[in-house]
Amino acid sequence: MIKKPGKLTLLSNTALGFIAFLGILVLVVLISQRHPMRLDLTESKRYSISDQSQKIVESLKDDINIKGFYQEADPNRDQTRDLLETYRYYSKKINYQFTDPDREPGLAKHYQIRTYGTLVLEGFGKTQTIPTADEETITNAILKLTQEQQRTVYFLAGHGERDISNVEKDGYATAKAAIEKENFQVNTLNLLVDPKIPDDAALVVVADPQKPLLATELDALRQYSIRNGSVLFLLEPFSDGGVADFLKSYGIIISPDIIVDTMSRVFGASYLIPVITEYGFHKITDGFNVACFFPTTRSIGSAEGIPDSIDLLELALTSSYSWAETGFRLGQTEPPKFDETQDRKGPISVAVIAAIAAGNPGNNPESQEQPPGKSAEATDAGGQAHLLVFGDSDFASNSYFNLQGNADFFLNAINFLGQQENLISIQRPTTAGAPLTLSKSQNRLLFWVGLLLMPAVVVASGLAVFQSRRKHR
Repeated sequence: MIKKPGKLTLLSNTALGFIAFLGILVLVVLISQRHPMRLDLTESKRYSISDQSQKIVESLKDDINIKGFYQEADPNRDQTRDLLETYRYYSKKINYQFTDPDREPGLAKHYQIRTYGTLVLEGFGKTQTIPTADEETITNAILKLTQEQQRTVYFLAGHGERDISNVEKDGYATAKAAIEKENFQVNTLNLLVDPKIPDDAALVVVADPQKPLLATELDALRQYSIRNGSVLFLLEPFSDGGVADFLKSYGIIISPDIIVDTMSRVFGASYLIPVITEYGFHKITDGFNVACFFPTTRSIGSAEGIPDSIDLLELALTSSYSWAETGFRLGQTEPPKFDETQDRKGPISVAVIAAIAAGNPGNNPESQEQPPGKSAEATDAGGQAHLLVFGDSDFASNSYFNLQGNADFFLNAINFLGQQENLISIQRPTTAGAPLTLSKSQNRLLFWVGLLLMPAVVVASGLAVFQSRRKHR
């Protein structure tokens, strides 16, 4: 005969089950406090920041204190709190507090707060004041606090290059503003006045020179590369600014052609605006899968038989529907036709980057000696120079800068060459979708439901089972 459990036994089991449940709940809370985890399931990734921002925040050695000046009833205050809390999740070095400037006028006056929603970041003995609370602005402000010296991107001038102050369609004012947001200063450089490139140069940009560079200027660029300086060339078809031989000495070939791409007609663009869809494996293009458009570009190739001290990579290529046209002239009205005897079928390289190992006197490829098999990439720890050559300069102009992936590609190149790789390929969360915002009372209700109501339901269920079994004995 099987002995049925008594009333005391059932109550004991129920109590033990409840105690075990509470124990597990407490254990989960303790583990979550010591080892917090976040999972952002929102469509817009509202509670996420980019990998680059995460790396920057996680590398902080000292505290950064953030003061947000918001009115108590400002709805943007809670959104900013969510964003700052996300930063703090990745580093406890981030501290923040909110102040109503109307209730604390003395503090607001001290920090010269004139508009609501202003953030003040303090750290590393510096202060940064920003008018908006978004990831890009906050991350750049943190970078400005941590960097010892703000470096300068110099645009070469004196040969009819693109004007960084020009707001017309062919100007580079948009590119200049975007570079400055990446925490660089931007200035012009005339090597005819002073043939030495300044020591604070992060890189030098040669954007579509209309007149040839003089030998003294090319020598200045070569000497700059010896100091591990980087140079970005943005060229155009049928115009090389006299740099063809200079680039050839580093294994980079600029061809006398223009790229024709029939795929561009699908997007309603001219056949002279190739679609860039293939990219070489490089830090500049890591994770980059957005199409770019290069209006009137020439092919940029790499020579064979270059020394091991120079590492070349084709960085951007056109589609298989393109070709390098050699018989075309600007201004002709009839569409070009592919000639298999003269033209090269795509994909065609339109950008090449050269990494030149340090420690080679004169940085002259003819005189560079290095053990076989040791590439420039392998000597990165010892420093190296970079030459990046695009066959187009229009993609960075005001007209095309914000077209598809043009801006990100250009800025990725700037950040890499300027040794600010932590900003490369930054992908900011989109704002699609509307978040569900709970009031304080709703948050409290949700808390107590999870803490008391759910366990009570478990206990009630256990008692109901007990009563049911008791009736059927």
